[in-house]
Amino acid sequence: MEVDYDRLEEALRVWSEERSCFEDREPAFTTDAGIPVKDLYTPLDTRGLDYLRDVGFPGQPPFTRGIYPNMYRGKLWTIRLFSGFGTPEETNARWKLLLREGETGFSAACDNLTTLALDPDHFPGIEAEVGKEGVPLYSIRGMEALIDGLPIDRMSVALVVTPMAAPAITTCYLNLADRAGIPREKLQGTTQSDVVTSSLAIMPWGAVSPERMLKLTCDLIEYTICMKEVPRWNPVNFTTYNYREGGITAVQEIALGLAAAVAHIDELLRRGWKADDFVHRLAFHLSAHRDFFEEIAKYRAARKLWYRLLKERYRPENPRAYHFRFHVQTAGSSLTAQQPMVNIIRTTVQALEAMLGGCQSLHTNSYDEAICLPSDEAVTLAVRTQQVLREETGVASVVDPLAGSYYVEHLTARLEEMIWEYFLRIEEQGGIIRALQSGWVHGEMAEAFHKRRRDQESGRERVVGVNCHVQECEEPPPSFRINPDAGRIELERLRRLRRERDNRLVERLKDELRGVCERDENVLPVVYRLTAAGASLGEIADIYREVWGVWQAPVGV
Repeated sequence: MEVDYDRLEEALRVWSEERSCFEDREPAFTTDAGIPVKDLYTPLDTRGLDYLRDVGFPGQPPFTRGIYPNMYRGKLWTIRLFSGFGTPEETNARWKLLLREGETGFSAACDNLTTLALDPDHFPGIEAEVGKEGVPLYSIRGMEALIDGLPIDRMSVALVVTPMAAPAITTCYLNLADRAGIPREKLQGTTQSDVVTSSLAIMPWGAVSPERMLKLTCDLIEYTICMKEVPRWNPVNFTTYNYREGGITAVQEIALGLAAAVAHIDELLRRGWKADDFVHRLAFHLSAHRDFFEEIAKYRAARKLWYRLLKERYRPENPRAYHFRFHVQTAGSSLTAQQPMVNIIRTTVQALEAMLGGCQSLHTNSYDEAICLPSDEAVTLAVRTQQVLREETGVASVVDPLAGSYYVEHLTARLEEMIWEYFLRIEEQGGIIRALQSGWVHGEMAEAFHKRRRDQESGRERVVGVNCHVQECEEPPPSFRINPDAGRIELERLRRLRRERDNRLVERLKDELRGVCERDENVLPVVYRLTAAGASLGEIADIYREVWGVWQAPVGV
């Protein structure tokens, strides 16, 4: 349909004059990222849009409308809930429950000690942290208990760990698959191993520098993908979700993720690999937050920018390298302890954003997560949320159904522009690693966090049950409690392992790892043998700390 822009402009002028008699409830409207929102969008707002260049068809550049031609008409997104608590055996039982209820992918939420690459006897008293925030995985025996009786040759597993823990945790999984006789080409999964998350969150507890964490993650990429040891594995997941939970905007979220990916690509190119050797297995973990249309436009803009970045800088020949593949998690920071059942509505709306934006897998939060670790009832309902959206809404029947919306296309183009500008700001800092080392990213995160807190305290950002529509004398739902004996159980598991293993072999392999670290060689081959021999996560990570030192985050710089 041809658009007569002159006639449209005149008609809009007349309409605007009539509309000016109606008073708005707010003086101005903006998106969560601060983009001004007009009262009406028309073809005038997409006047410069070239359909084939800027939007295109699904499965074709610039991939605005999705990375596959038929998207969910062919294969639905993976239902992948992030779960773990107590002991590996208890988490195993939860995973089996979720498998029965229809979950199609699994994600291991690890406890704080596993995340920090510490053993439960690392310091006196820290065993109290065992299993509180996730599953404890301190050795191959913990991993063995976690996956016992599960069909890992037919299921995809995400190991949500930091670069400090990633080599050990991943090789525990690979060792067990090898022992079971499962061909590595059958294994599907992801290791999070995100440098930015680790550098922002855990530095006070003994991690190595961002530069060394980059090395560990690139070692994992090199071992699994470049060397074709585990060809269907995603050895890194740039977890922009975690950055977003700290208060940053959709613009900052995607820009930081792209900058992190560039650092890894450049390091592997420096090592002599080609982009075609590994880029097709890089993946992202994004947030679904509170601004419905902005989040959908964010996913569309991210796909476009990934294509642009690879096309302009790296030019891989493998067409799959241009596919921006991403998992989405609904926003935990949007959940409230007040009126927790309202969280079901928040999660459903955010899940719809992810689906309309074309995600590859999705975690839906449980309604009780602002109060406690999710209960069996809550996680089942979280799975059912996705199943209702899959089976009862029809939203998966058409690819990118919001394409052509004047507002969505305008917002996609504006976000693309703003994300790229912020990405270039990161590059001006010397790239993401230098921006972390200097404290620049920490400063950006702190500023964003305080702004969001001020907005909520002032009521500018309205949160049902917190600063509006408040109920007095609420009765909270029953809290899910973890096993109080988890610390004792895991300490005994570790002590038993140390009694039964060949300790002379472990010490020889630890010496070998020291040499590998000193020579800056790939740590994965020797870590694989260490975990097979029964070395613990903390023992392996202590070698990194010993050889490379512990980095102090420049908080407040």
